[in-house]
Amino acid sequence: MAIHKDLARYMSLERDPTLHERHRNLIAAANRLLNGGCYEDGTPDPTRPGMRSVVVGPSLERVPLALVIGLFARGDSGPGFIAKVRKQVRGEVVEEVVPRAPSSVCGHVLIEGLPGGGKTLLAKTGAALSDLAFGRKQMTPDATPRDLGARRVQEGNEVHTYFGVVMLNNIVLADEINRATPKTQSALLEAMSEGQVTYEEGGNLITRYLKEPFIVLATQNPIEQGEGTYNLPAAQLDRFMFRILLDLPDEETIDAVLDLDHSNMVVRPLTTGAAILDARDFIATEVETPPRIKQYIKRLIMACYDPLQYREIFPDIRAELEGTNLVVLPPNSRAALHLRNCSQAIAAVDGCRVVDPYHVKKRFFEVVNHRFILNKNLRQRYNDLGGVQEFIRVLIKGDPKTGRKGILDVVPVD
Repeated sequence: MAIHKDLARYMSLERDPTLHERHRNLIAAANRLLNGGCYEDGTPDPTRPGMRSVVVGPSLERVPLALVIGLFARGDSGPGFIAKVRKQVRGEVVEEVVPRAPSSVCGHVLIEGLPGGGKTLLAKTGAALSDLAFGRKQMTPDATPRDLGARRVQEGNEVHTYFGVVMLNNIVLADEINRATPKTQSALLEAMSEGQVTYEEGGNLITRYLKEPFIVLATQNPIEQGEGTYNLPAAQLDRFMFRILLDLPDEETIDAVLDLDHSNMVVRPLTTGAAILDARDFIATEVETPPRIKQYIKRLIMACYDPLQYREIFPDIRAELEGTNLVVLPPNSRAALHLRNCSQAIAAVDGCRVVDPYHVKKRFFEVVNHRFILNKNLRQRYNDLGGVQEFIRVLIKGDPKTGRKGILDVVPVD
C-alpha cells in the first residue's frame, strides 16, 4: 500500500487476527480508497478501481495518501459549550442558553501545482469511493461568502434559503482558492476549523453543523500569484493540515498517464462515511502517542522557531542576518496537533497501535512547509537556492546533493 509500497503486506493486515476488528476495518477502508477492490487471492479487481488507478504516476503518489490521511485524521477540534445567546424576536431581545456540541473536522489539504495535474479528478474519485457528497466551487473573484454557506432569495412573496457548497457536501474542492477575495477566503475559516457555518436569517444568526466527515481540498496555481489573485493569509493557511507541492510530472508519470484509459472505468463506492468516522474515532482513542514521541514532536516544532540554533543548518547565512531572526513567523501549536494527529493516522494505516518516529517524519514537511514566514532581508539567498519554497524544503529536509543538513537531520528523537 501507500507507506512502504508493500501492497501484499497491507492486504494481509486486513485479515490479521492479532489486530482488533475495528483496526482491520480501518486498514481495509484505506486499501479500498487507495488501491480499489481485490479478488480473494489479493490481485486487483479492475472493475473496482481506487484512486491510484484513476490518478497515476509517481509524481502524484503523495496526493491520494494525503487525502486518505486527511479524511482519517482529526484536524482542528474544540470542546462543546453551553453558550448564552441573545437574539431579536418580533422586535424584542430574548436570551437563550444554547448547547453546542464538540467539534472535530478532518485534516484539510492544500495542493499547489500547475493545471492538469489531476487534482479535481482526485477529489471526485475520493468522494465516489467513500460514498460521500462532493461539491466543487470555482473560487473566482466574484464568488461570495454566501456561495459557500447560505443565501436568502425572495421569490414573489416568499423568501427561501439556499445552501451553498460547504453546507451540502462532505468533500469540498475549493478550486484556485487564491483567486477569491480575502472576504470569501475567510468565509471558509469557520467551516474548516469548527465544522459549522453561521448565517443570517430573519434578523437572527443561525448556526448549522456541517455533515461529517467534512474536508476541504483546496488548490492554487503557483504561477498565478500576481494581479487578480490574493495570497492566503497566515490564519487560513494554518487551518490546512497539509500543503502538497506538485512538481512537473516526470517521465514515468507521463508514461503512466499516456497508458491510462478512463473510457471504460467506473468508480463506485468501496467504503462508507460511517466507516471513515469509525476509523477516525479509533485513531483518536486507540492509537497511542507515547511521551517520548510527544517530546520529539515538540522538539521538531520548536526547532522551526529558530533553526539556526543547530550549527549544522545553513552555517553560512548567520552573518547576513545581522542579529535578526531567520524565521519571522514559525509553525505553532496547531502544527504540533496536526503533526500528532496525522502521525496517529499513518501509524494506524501501517498496522500499528503506537506512533514511532518514522510515522512522525513521514509527513512532517507537508505539515509545516506552509506555516513559515521568513526574513525578507535574505531574498537573494532564497533566489540562489531556487526560491523561498526550495529554501524551506532544504531547511526542513536537507539536501543530500550538497550535504546541507535540515531540521529532520539534526533534531534528536530522544
